[in-house]
Amino acid sequence: MNAGGGLITNVNRQLTDAGFTDEIRAMHANQTPLIDMVEALGLGDEMSDAVRQIVGGLSTEVVAAIRQATLEMLDGPTRVMPVDCNLSQTQIDTGTPVVVSVIAEDGQETILVRAQ
Repeated sequence: MNAGGGLITNVNRQLTDAGFTDEIRAMHANQTPLIDMVEALGLGDEMSDAVRQIVGGLSTEVVAAIRQATLEMLDGPTRVMPVDCNLSQTQIDTGTPVVVSVIAEDGQETILVRAQ
């Protein structure tokens, strides 16, 4: 599974911190917009403008599925964001159109990021 860039790498690094994961759970429960969550977690500098645009353009259904996948990961034994991205950071940052979806893969919800 590709980590999906610096943002996901930094999130993964902090997933062993109970305070960090409690914040994530609370923000998901409060339906905090994903970009606002990144900012509140102190990771805004890791989110490029292109990634902000992608995340800001996600449908309500995809955001709900991302929330569910994230919470399932937090409830499971593996503390790694379930992101599978086959684009390079350069492709994303230069505006390659992407499609984001969530699928069940190997018994786990996985956030797929693919070129359109």
